[in-house]
Amino acid sequence: MENVVGYLRERREEHLGWTRDLCRIPSISTRPEHKADVRRAVEFTHALCEQVGLKSRIMETAGHPLVYAEWLNAPGKPTFLVYGHVDVQPTGDLSLWDADPFDPVIKDGWLTCRGSSDDKGQVLMHVRSAAAWLAVEKKLPVNLKFLIEGEEEVGSPNLAPFVQEHAEMLKCDQVVISDTGMYDDGWPAVTVATRGLVYREVVITGPGHDLHSGSHGGAVANPANALSALIASFHDGERRVTIPGFYDDVVEQTAEQRTAMAELPFDEQQYMREQGSPKACGEKGYSTAERRSIRPTLDVNGMTSGFQGEGANTIIPAKASAKISMRLVANQDASRIGEAFAQAVRERCADTVRVEVVAHGNDVDAYLAPQGSKCMEAAKRALKESFQKEPVMLFEGGSLPILPMFKSVLGAESLLLGFASPRCNAHGPNETVNLGDLDTGTEAIARFLAYAAE
Repeated sequence: MENVVGYLRERREEHLGWTRDLCRIPSISTRPEHKADVRRAVEFTHALCEQVGLKSRIMETAGHPLVYAEWLNAPGKPTFLVYGHVDVQPTGDLSLWDADPFDPVIKDGWLTCRGSSDDKGQVLMHVRSAAAWLAVEKKLPVNLKFLIEGEEEVGSPNLAPFVQEHAEMLKCDQVVISDTGMYDDGWPAVTVATRGLVYREVVITGPGHDLHSGSHGGAVANPANALSALIASFHDGERRVTIPGFYDDVVEQTAEQRTAMAELPFDEQQYMREQGSPKACGEKGYSTAERRSIRPTLDVNGMTSGFQGEGANTIIPAKASAKISMRLVANQDASRIGEAFAQAVRERCADTVRVEVVAHGNDVDAYLAPQGSKCMEAAKRALKESFQKEPVMLFEGGSLPILPMFKSVLGAESLLLGFASPRCNAHGPNETVNLGDLDTGTEAIARFLAYAAE
């Protein structure tokens, strides 16, 4: 182990060069004009896997290609599937960046560029770890497979079909993913849960066209008024969601689990300042940290109706719509929640308007990793030894549809070892990664492989 870690430290600058070279490729999967760049990023990753001693190939999908690589010469040892992606988000407003998003800049120990934390810098940590083991020991402690795609930032539309078609090739004991974050800079974490997602649009129509509010107001139902009343009905006075059955399957955290979460340092006032919000708000009886992670939610994501230009236009709009997301926790059934939501909408809208509920995207169930597994314990041991700090077990507020998919298709649980800073600004301007955490995290991954082999 000392030799492997020593190798990683000796080759730090070379490995940093790999990350910078990959980050220079503008592999924006959402933009058709960058289709060739996504392929370039895949080809770069494939060549690097071959260079370090993995058997690699590029495989086509109905969209962007992906990399499959493997080293399977550890008979009797567990097999891990490392998942990651090399596509990135668009850059957004370039005036908000301090430099070219695809010209990596290193300053004060941070690497700033698009993809530095999400997910190029993180996925290459696993390649770096494998490179160290193969260079020093000429073998890996476990069997490793890599599945590195180019469509994550567009929802991975072709990943599930690919996994289903190649389930035998991808068969593993555990999936390992580094696309999440640290609890704080220098403070490692294992993400043990992600929330599910149900996304719906409610469309309410009334008159056949916009009407004069003076001539027809009070006589014809106003879709905007109806939508406002409907949205107001979704929460009660304690900010609990009022969809029938919404909480029926929620498994409450134990007192010990809530105490452990409460003991973690969390500055609520600082958090609210960072969000630009005057005061915390949410379900009664739970802390802000709990509301962000272990509780289900319902939020309006967008509303459209009526006249929105400058000046006045006194109308009764013909149509009003709202897009609404529901984040779910473990044991809630996303499809059932979606049906309950649609039923509640239909029942609460008067017959003076017409209502339609439209689904956007597939419903996603929450994911909860098994607690206390041998794999989890190996990861915690590796993180503690590398960072010299006890890792935090994190509950992530966002959703990762691939986790229930991997479990369903491959029968494998996922281990989320993320090393992005809470201040990485992924998807935003000046996306950045702490190079110290990236390097120490790579050492932790190398240690994890050894401990997992035991």
